Amino acid sequence: MRVIVPVDGGRDCREAIRFIASKKEWFEADKPEIELVYVQKPVVERVTEQAEFNLQAYYDACAMSVWSGMKAEIEAIPVPVKRTALTGHPAQVIPQYANEQKADLIVMGARGLSALQNLYLGSVSLATIASSKCPVLVFRQTTELKPSGLRVGLSVDDSPFGPKCADYLIAHRHFFGNDATFEIINVVPDDPLYAPDFVNEGPIPPQLSWEEIQGLEFEASVKEPIEKFDIAGVPVKSVKLIGSPEDVLPKYADENLDVMVMGTHGKGALRSLVFGSSTRAMIAATNLPILVVPNV
Repeated sequence: MRVIVPVDGGRDCREAIRFIASKKEWFEADKPEIELVYVQKPVVERVTEQAEFNLQAYYDACAMSVWSGMKAEIEAIPVPVKRTALTGHPAQVIPQYANEQKADLIVMGARGLSALQNLYLGSVSLATIASSKCPVLVFRQTTELKPSGLRVGLSVDDSPFGPKCADYLIAHRHFFGNDATFEIINVVPDDPLYAPDFVNEGPIPPQLSWEEIQGLEFEASVKEPIEKFDIAGVPVKSVKLIGSPEDVLPKYADENLDVMVMGTHGKGALRSLVFGSSTRAMIAATNLPILVVPNV
């Protein structure tokens, strides 16, 4: 497993590194390759026009400052790590580099050093999620890390994202620890005027109550992801929530989970959006680490 960790010395990216370093079982089981990537913006031309200015020496000094400032966090990682310094706009360079390197996962802070604190996700994180071909795990500086016993929740609807996320979790389950627990979560609406998508599969008997229809909607959404876990021999439980996903998912996650896993889009999401409304709401409303899996 090839993991890229973008860094800039900020507190959010330090949380990401501490999470990586705490996964001793994962290092033993999967032998992952860890690469720390520091991307600095190019120096403006009027500065480099000075004859005595050594541009490469300046870039090297900036990178060295970041590495030395994060020495304690980096040394806590139980395997040698590769350190890469690149130049360009981080929002463009990070996803491009990760795609070129065929990374399996990007682990990064939600905001960089220059991000405004009233923004729930920095522009670099947004751009990385939008352009990366691999999943992105986003951390905030307020994340409380657990060394073991992680409770991992996968939010699904009846879109292809649920089974795809399930495949990724199963393939890389050691990343969360041998004693991690998994939940498949589906939110069904509490509005009886809602027409569930599964009605296209056949007629619904007129005697069904709204509660029974909710049950059918739930079963249709969690069926395939649960089957994937069962085939892999990984214990999993299903959780039904009722209401609006934007409201009930963050509340449930904060009270019951350590990591939330979601697809970039759910059913009915406009492709022009970076990701679906439920994923946006989760990122905005919770401090949990969120693993976003792209549909590629």
